[in-house]
Amino acid sequence: MGAGGKVVVNLFGYNGVNNTGSEAKLTTTIIDLKEMLGDRLGKMRVLTQNIANQRRYVPDPNIDMIEITPASAIIPWKLLQMKADLLLLSEGSTFIDHFSPVFLWMFCGAAMFAHLRGEGVVSYSNDCGHLKPLSQKILKNTLNKYVDLVMLRNPDAVARMKEYGVTKPISLVADGAYLYPTPSREYIEKVWKRVGIDPKSRPVIGLCPKEFFWWPIKIKFVGKKEDLYNWPAYHNWTKQGRASSRKYVEETAKYADWCVEKFGADVCLISMEHMDLPPTKAIYDLMKHKDRARLVPSDDYVVDDIVAVLSALKFQATTRYHSTVLASPFGIPMISISSDTRCEAVFHELDMMDYFIDYVKHPEHTPKVENHYQQLVEMTEKLAANEDKLKNRILAGHQVFVERAKKIRPLFMNWFEKEYLPKHPA
Repeated sequence: MGAGGKVVVNLFGYNGVNNTGSEAKLTTTIIDLKEMLGDRLGKMRVLTQNIANQRRYVPDPNIDMIEITPASAIIPWKLLQMKADLLLLSEGSTFIDHFSPVFLWMFCGAAMFAHLRGEGVVSYSNDCGHLKPLSQKILKNTLNKYVDLVMLRNPDAVARMKEYGVTKPISLVADGAYLYPTPSREYIEKVWKRVGIDPKSRPVIGLCPKEFFWWPIKIKFVGKKEDLYNWPAYHNWTKQGRASSRKYVEETAKYADWCVEKFGADVCLISMEHMDLPPTKAIYDLMKHKDRARLVPSDDYVVDDIVAVLSALKFQATTRYHSTVLASPFGIPMISISSDTRCEAVFHELDMMDYFIDYVKHPEHTPKVENHYQQLVEMTEKLAANEDKLKNRILAGHQVFVERAKKIRPLFMNWFEKEYLPKHPA
């Protein structure tokens, strides 16, 4: 252990890119560690792609930041240097590879190094999606050999991971962000004023778009500036992908205008992550009713702000898993436009697959849906006719998810006290 028998923890996550969901999950993880370990907790370190961005969400000066980029997957010097007592995987989407396998490889490498140094390794409430054969093998090898405690956030992920050959015991929990503290009413209403919405006088509808078609991210040393993700990683476009993206933007802008006209609503266009801003801004630019649209970019709004906006919604049409999680306490009815298994798992558990659009075909990264606009309109009309029923269903489901999320702490502490501490006496 660290000095004075204190436990030093490295938090491995997809952080520092103004991703609302990742930062919400990181926040609840930090709260967990402080309250669980108390005086035994020493230094916490957050692995981040950008320290300045990270401090927007983690202002505590006692928490260190380690800047780590996709280059670390090629030259893993920092991974080798990151000595601690625990390596804790806080990012929920690590075991999903359709956007890129690089992050999965980075964690698996870090887990191996940590294990070989005698550190504890914990998968702290994560997902597991459809993986390519190589990623399945790497996942199986890493979790069976190097990870001490595995907690997954939905039944689908548990079943999938077992199919890939993981024999390590897997505990079913829920995403820690279900326990994200709700901002005060005063704070929420200040955010409404800042955004320019008043849900008491006019309905507010939320759209959380993203770019579906510039994947996978590829490692290359030279590329177009507009496609740069974080050197040496670049977004990957095909000619068909660009056409599909334009169609998605056009149909979503048309739908946003329909929402204004149908419901007399204001529309909040929420970019839950920095990379969501280009398509979100493009949708706004194409709208006829720009005066009734509000841009809410994560570059300018922190998690509490996004939660305040989500709480105001009549309903949301979202591409983002964590907009469903963070809106859950308010029972906001929703439609999902999905590219992977994350939102699907939530809608499956809520028995709301009638409001789920399986939008992207993998590995081609092409749309499955011929007329996205029409499908959204039809689902929205059905949602409006069942608004109260859906609200009650989501609120009931929220309690289930909260109770599962509350299992994270006792599972962690049981492992820590019965398995970790006996092997690592102070």
